[in-house]
Amino acid sequence: MYQNAGVGQGLRFQSIFENAFYAIVGVDAAGQVIEWNREAERMFGYARAEALGQKLSVVVGSDEVMAYYPDAYDSLEQHRAEITVADLHGRQFPVEITVTQILQAGAREHYVFFHDISVRKSSEQRLLELASTDPLTGLANRAAFNSRLPEAMARSRRSLENMGLMYLDIDHFKSINDHLGHEAGDQLLKEFSELLRATLRQTDFIARLGGDEFVVILEGIGLYDNAIKLSNSLLQAVRSNRWLNDDNKKITPSIGLALYSGGELEPKALIALADKAMYKAKHAGRNTFKILSDESLEAEPSVIPADGVSVAREMLGIGQHHGGDFLQRTLGSIRRHLDMDVAFISRFHDGVREFEVIDAKHEQTPIQVGDSGPLEESYCQRVVDGRLPELIADAFENAEALTLPVTVALPVRAHMSVPIRLSNGDVYGTFCCFSYSADQSLNTRDISMMHVFAELVSDHLEKQPR
Repeated sequence: MYQNAGVGQGLRFQSIFENAFYAIVGVDAAGQVIEWNREAERMFGYARAEALGQKLSVVVGSDEVMAYYPDAYDSLEQHRAEITVADLHGRQFPVEITVTQILQAGAREHYVFFHDISVRKSSEQRLLELASTDPLTGLANRAAFNSRLPEAMARSRRSLENMGLMYLDIDHFKSINDHLGHEAGDQLLKEFSELLRATLRQTDFIARLGGDEFVVILEGIGLYDNAIKLSNSLLQAVRSNRWLNDDNKKITPSIGLALYSGGELEPKALIALADKAMYKAKHAGRNTFKILSDESLEAEPSVIPADGVSVAREMLGIGQHHGGDFLQRTLGSIRRHLDMDVAFISRFHDGVREFEVIDAKHEQTPIQVGDSGPLEESYCQRVVDGRLPELIADAFENAEALTLPVTVALPVRAHMSVPIRLSNGDVYGTFCCFSYSADQSLNTRDISMMHVFAELVSDHLEKQPR
């Protein structure tokens, strides 16, 4: 605070005032401008003579500034805030203001320092966009989606309006990447993103989670019929679109849609439900959609709980004493669940792999009960010793699998196999499924299910008389 400043001090103050980096505006008790420096002229566009005597709110283009003058800070030495102002031509921009009191000849004056923070705000906004935007497609990214979903669910609960969560991906996208190259794959993802923007409502929130996985938050979706119409229209748009600048390029999506009616459900559970619906669409042959609601969670859990063996027993309708058809029923259950062509239980003995139980989609099967062959020439042995993974979405893309003649001869494309281990640690054989076509929808949850059933098989075998 300055009081009774001397002549020399006053000249120094005037020099600092006129050449300051900040716009500095002096205001009297009535809110009128009494000082106006060169930076204020540049910032707001008014010459000093034009500004003097004007109301502060007029020359800085903001009534908001008066919230800090004079009553709000009469008892303060200084006050700081961020507000939006406008220049002579109406251009609005953000500033940081600092209000300071000075006592001159017994009268209180206020000086308002204006610092243009447009560049800083623009940088902050850009950083925020980078943190929440997928750089390839320009859609929201996983972090932005994870932030938005709980808010949308809360609005649904308050408004009592249904919302939906759509989970979708591009069928056989990996094959597109492998055969056309990653540059073509990236271009396809961009085109697919643009189609989603053009087809869905402006109020729908679209995000790319990574790879070819996309999610859409659909607020206010209303009735079940609306979900069907929306999914159908999106499928039709994808089918009829021209992709990668080639009329002959066709892609299809698998779409899962979870409907939320405002119940007590965590966001991760809704995501799991939408993901489950998408994989139901894949198992149904892809190029389609499936819809589940939060009400279906109680009747059909989306994941196997810790006590997976007990759950599997209930699914098979068996108690502690298994019937003689247990192994056949087990194979049929897992094969139908995975929608694969052939399932079998094999036994290892004397250096060979023998087929003990077989279940197949068609009557004509390439293997028969009792058939056997050298272990070393089988998928089974190579899965057990780690040379092949338990889950192979496409055996034609695995160099080790292609060394086995059966891969091309049958052919074997999608393959899942887990060991059947007895309680003493010995490997009895394997629990296997395979298909004549590749299946990119197979995942670790499917392998977990296979392990559950293999454990049931092991338990059954050890209870049988030898």
